[in-house]
Amino acid sequence: MLKKTLVSLKMKGALSVLDSLNTIQNKDEFAIALLQAELNYRHQKALARGLKAAAFPIEKVWNEIDHTLNPRIDFKSIQALGSGEFIQRKENVCLMGGQGTGKSHSLIALGTQLCEEGYSVKFYTACSLVIALEEAKAMNQLSQFMKSILKPQLLVIDELGFVPFTETGARLLFDVFSRRYENGSIAVSTNLSFEKWVQVFGSVELTAALVDRFTHKAHNFVFDGDSIRFLEATGKRKKVIRFTKPDG
Repeated sequence: MLKKTLVSLKMKGALSVLDSLNTIQNKDEFAIALLQAELNYRHQKALARGLKAAAFPIEKVWNEIDHTLNPRIDFKSIQALGSGEFIQRKENVCLMGGQGTGKSHSLIALGTQLCEEGYSVKFYTACSLVIALEEAKAMNQLSQFMKSILKPQLLVIDELGFVPFTETGARLLFDVFSRRYENGSIAVSTNLSFEKWVQVFGSVELTAALVDRFTHKAHNFVFDGDSIRFLEATGKRKKVIRFTKPDG
């Protein structure tokens, strides 16, 4: 009777452990174990859906980062944002510094952590987002696409500043920042200090307005250190590549 009821309720998690719980005599303990199994099952299913929707390009987690390689980078404070409180406050995150210092890794690890907490996340590189925006505009689907990227509680934009945009692309990306202002959080990684974002967006006025809105409520982290990839490639014997703290 219990098994049929669980089937009717589509409680696959509880069904998967039902036979193994037969040895539990206490009814309360049995019920708690059964329901906990169902909760765990549903959490894992929700997490899988969240990670698929986030579309991270690769799996990255915090324990893969060796904090001793670049001790000046505050990885622990970034990881602490994984509670999601900054999302509830509609705040932003900016990881700023040289290439190879762990910015993309940190964004993906943070995004994954937030998915585990039940938050909705969407990942783009800045280049892929602008291309998608321009394609949507060309196909008269910009309104629909814009709605889709406003839905996630956290929009991740990686590698801002690596590739310059067209004037149209820059204005479309500005529109994304503008529409999410105080409506949804953005997490960005960039190799440019804020005053140099004009190299990406072109217009001084446009850039000033964007930076003003983005930094109004932002957690900023400077990635001042050596290229992790270089250190790994040389067996950590040398520290030849040095990235200094961005201006500003």
